[in-house]
Amino acid sequence: MHSETSAIDDTQQSPILQFYLSALGFAGALVLTAYVASPWRELLRVSMIAIAVFAVWTLIRFLRVADERQRRTNFRALRFAFVAGLVLSLLGSFVQGFGVLHVSWIGVLGLQLIPWSFGLIYYSWRHQ
Repeated sequence: MHSETSAIDDTQQSPILQFYLSALGFAGALVLTAYVASPWRELLRVSMIAIAVFAVWTLIRFLRVADERQRRTNFRALRFAFVAGLVLSLLGSFVQGFGVLHVSWIGVLGLQLIPWSFGLIYYSWRHQ
């Protein structure tokens, strides 16, 4: 039984690791677009689209191999990320109305990824 559980965990680790690595690559490409010349900027934008498609594919793979406990954990983490993202978006819009803060629309991806990650960590830890 224990080897079966570790096999399931191994099948879940690979897609989630690929997802986070692609998110890191996306963030790196996003930062680089501000510092490179025009022809490279377009190439980085195209690569960001490819990275985003790969990230969605790995997320779908991760959700397909999840067992029932992991699906509940993901649901709770996504619910937490949605509420946190909504609150942060509203707060950011309010502050931006005063001209204090400007966040790129692409920053919303990070705004969703970070709370989802914290939700996954918290709810996974809570159910162990």
